[in-house]
Amino acid sequence: MKNFRCLIFIFLIFLSFRGFSKSQFDFSGGIQGRTLPSFGAEIYAESGYNQLLWGKKENKADFKYGLIRPSVAASTSAVINSIKGEVEFFPISILGLSAGKQIIHSNFNFPFFDCTQIACTGQFERNFIETKMVLGFKGWIAVGNYKTDTLNSPDPQRPMADWRNVIIGEADHEIQIEKKLLVGKMISHELFGVMYEHVQFQGSREMKESFIGVYQTATKNNLYLVGAGTFHTNQQPMGLQIYFRIHHISLPSLKLF
Repeated sequence: MKNFRCLIFIFLIFLSFRGFSKSQFDFSGGIQGRTLPSFGAEIYAESGYNQLLWGKKENKADFKYGLIRPSVAASTSAVINSIKGEVEFFPISILGLSAGKQIIHSNFNFPFFDCTQIACTGQFERNFIETKMVLGFKGWIAVGNYKTDTLNSPDPQRPMADWRNVIIGEADHEIQIEKKLLVGKMISHELFGVMYEHVQFQGSREMKESFIGVYQTATKNNLYLVGAGTFHTNQQPMGLQIYFRIHHISLPSLKLF
């Protein structure tokens, strides 16, 4: 909790700071879900404070600027609830670095795990750092993410469950590496692309791998995304997964991605 309170403190500092040329709040939320290994969905919301450090952001084509963005987010599926604090730093808008903490509380015994032998319920903590980058040329875009998570489980004796990725880590404490790459083509307000994702525990060495085709369309304040592709882990054999997300933007962010 100490690290989480530090994130909130940093967030409040930036709320009171007015030394730069432009700042603004953002707020967005939505619903997302998947079909494999079992159907599940959650609602989520996020709010951040965008502080422009240099340059300007006046239209969608602008990218020569830097910013810092502390934020808070929450999600719930009724039986799984989480809250997250994060600080993102963009020295230039196409390159981001972030650090944060997420607290997750689970009240659910997942049907795809043996929760008598694995820690599936209680309060889990994730402390993470992440790098991300986007490149674009003539409508083509590529977005890459590399994230390191340090996870703490409520049970020091039993292996920990990662139900989102359907993998099992070592008891008490684990480190997880997540890599994502999205390549796609923008045509007007539509995106056609493919996304590769690889997630692995460094202790147990269990991993998840997925390769999904995605389609996204946008209106003024909403994004609608659907994806379908292969998904497999050490606990889940190769199968077809369908993913969806409906995202509403109430107040836009200065972030590019």
